[in-house]
Amino acid sequence: MKYLIVNADDFGLTKGVNKGVVECYKNGILRSTSIMCNMPYANEALQIKKLCPDLGFGIHITLDAGKPLSSAGKVNTLIDERGYFKRGFPHSLDDADVDQIRTEIEEQIKKAFSLGVSITHMDSHHHVQSHPKVIDVFIEMAHKYNLPVRSTPLDREIIIKAGLKTVDNFIYNFYDEGVKKENLLSILGSIEEGITEIMSHPAYVDNELMNISSYNTKREIERTILTDKDVLQFILNNNILLVNYSILK
Repeated sequence: MKYLIVNADDFGLTKGVNKGVVECYKNGILRSTSIMCNMPYANEALQIKKLCPDLGFGIHITLDAGKPLSSAGKVNTLIDERGYFKRGFPHSLDDADVDQIRTEIEEQIKKAFSLGVSITHMDSHHHVQSHPKVIDVFIEMAHKYNLPVRSTPLDREIIIKAGLKTVDNFIYNFYDEGVKKENLLSILGSIEEGITEIMSHPAYVDNELMNISSYNTKREIERTILTDKDVLQFILNNNILLVNYSILK
C-alpha cells in the first residue's frame, strides 16, 4: 500500500500560515502539520484541530528563528544580543552549548503537549536536527516522549540506527523552484510502497509573512497546487492513502 503524509511545516508562524493549513486540509491533500512552538500563533492548534479532526500535529523544533521559550540565561549560547535565536544555520549553532540545546528542545516539546492536541511526531525547522550538536539530543527526546520523527538524507542512517520510527521516504523538493504542479504530479507518480512524506509550506501570504520569512510568495503557490483538482484526482486514481504520522505510533 502507498501511504502519503503531506506535512505543512511552520504552523504557528503567522495567521496566514495557519489559514493555509486549514485550506489545504479541507480542500486538498494535506493531513499533517508541525508546530513552531515558539511562534505567536502556535496556540491556535486546538481551535484548528476542531476544524480539521484528522489533521496530525507534530513539533517543528526551532533553533534559528524567533525567540526561545527558555529564559535567556538558560540558553545564552543560542541567542543574540536582542534575545533572538542566532541566524545563519548551521554556523549559528557552532558555539552552542549542548545542554542548552537540550533545555530549549524540551521546552518546545512541553509547550506542544500543553496545546491540547495529540502530538504525532517531531521534525525541525531548516532540518536543524541534523546538526552534530543537535542530533543526539533530538534522538534522546524522541525516545523520551515516544515520538516518531522525520528523517532527512543528512540524518536518516543515524535515526534508523537509533531505533526511532520514521517514514520510508522523505521528499523535500516540492520547495522553492520545485513548486510546480507538474513537479508534484511527477513526485506522486514516483511514490513507492510504504510511507512517504512530502514536506510543504502552504500559506496565505500577507504582510506579516512577508516581513518574517524570506520564503513567502511561493507558499501561496504551494497552497493552490495542494488543493488543485488534478492533484486530488491523481491521488484517487492511484490508490494513494492520505495519512499523518499517527500511522507510525
